Amino acid sequence: MTTRPMRKIAFQNLKGGTGKTTSAVTLASLLSARGYKVLLVDMDAQGNVKEHFGITHPYTMFDLLVEEVPVDSCLVAARDGLHCLISDATLAACESILMSRPRREEALSRALEGLDGYDFVLVDCPPSLSMLNQNALVFADELIIPVSMDFLALLGANQVMEHLELIERYFDKTIRLVGVLPTFYDRRTRISKEIVEALQERYGERVWPPIRIDTKIPQAPSARKTIDTFKRTSRGTQDYEAICDVLLGTARPAAETPA
Repeated sequence: MTTRPMRKIAFQNLKGGTGKTTSAVTLASLLSARGYKVLLVDMDAQGNVKEHFGITHPYTMFDLLVEEVPVDSCLVAARDGLHCLISDATLAACESILMSRPRREEALSRALEGLDGYDFVLVDCPPSLSMLNQNALVFADELIIPVSMDFLALLGANQVMEHLELIERYFDKTIRLVGVLPTFYDRRTRISKEIVEALQERYGERVWPPIRIDTKIPQAPSARKTIDTFKRTSRGTQDYEAICDVLLGTARPAAETPA
């Protein structure tokens, strides 16, 4: 049993295609490789977490949240030190079902109540303002916002912060924004530089070093792998290793973006 306090971190951006799932699965993989016990929760009905690891399970997040199957029965091992709660298209039905239930925003918190033995619980959220996203924020203590290099992703990040304020006020809790993670960064383009500058202007030191564009990153899921196990020497692996250091507090966010 772990003696370290469990960190509960949600990955959110209300725009799709920002590298949210890639960031969650890669950091989960890297943390487990460093000896941490990690639970990765897929709150997105697209169910892409299971594709990265090539895993299946008879019980999904729908069974956990709606059918109230015990969490221990829903866990599936992805690799040493890393368990997942997977999703599929059935999760889309959760919205309407939970809406009719009391304390609907706390369904995930109730399902994971008493969870022990993990250093990190990482929650991959859907790219929409939804009941599932509300559940993730009510459960989490920390937030990471991946932002791809486009204006709509920047707006999506701002919308997450507005939603965060509502959750904090309504549930009388504090959720710490630990990092804003620029993704798909290309130093050759003006838009990448402008987006990072805009993020730094608003979020300051909470803006993390960017994840550079790397053709190996989208190739990894087809091999049922994360980028760190698909290509250890890739730019993507190097950049996510640096982010893992920042998350663990062993490195400070870099003031300059990588070449």
